[in-house]
Amino acid sequence: MGNRIKAIRKSLGKSQEEFGQLFDPPAPKSSVSYWENGGGPSKRRLQKIAELGGVSVEYLINGSQLSIADTRKLLDKVEDNTKLSDSERQKLRESQLDFQANTNRLAENSSREIRQSINHQRKLISEIPLSILSGYGLSDFLVTFNLVRLHGSKEQQENFMVLLNMFRQIATGSIEYDKNDLLPNIDKLLSSFPIKKENKKD
Repeated sequence: MGNRIKAIRKSLGKSQEEFGQLFDPPAPKSSVSYWENGGGPSKRRLQKIAELGGVSVEYLINGSQLSIADTRKLLDKVEDNTKLSDSERQKLRESQLDFQANTNRLAENSSREIRQSINHQRKLISEIPLSILSGYGLSDFLVTFNLVRLHGSKEQQENFMVLLNMFRQIATGSIEYDKNDLLPNIDKLLSSFPIKKENKKD
């Protein structure tokens, strides 16, 4: 329910504080945060959230009951400029909000996993200090990573991430090394970078 409430708030373009002001009496930001983190609002507030989101209370509690196929049918109607009934509009709204809620949840879970992985690697470096050679290697990697991340094209960033994932899987034994798969990807990435020519003075 918390993810669905959050999706409704975001669809309205409201901060937690602004969303709370839509209630009578206003709900403090802490209450909105509590709802979004799994705490159930009162029956009256739940009804108000449903009204604000253009959804049913049942949807807030149980999520969308619309199948992917039925959602596609309603979207086809919209594309064909066929007028939807109030019930169909509400069901489509609920399905779209559910998609947003699930997307938000996956993003938050991914962010948490990324932080945990980074913290684990930091702990390893702290427990087993880097040698001079390893230190330079890590420094070079971070420089390259940030150059691609901050200045590379979207395609270069994607290719770089694919290569890193391949290296990790090969190193951990998840996949076998296949030069016919790896080398073309390396060549594709490296050949996409421009060569900086030094200005030579006579």
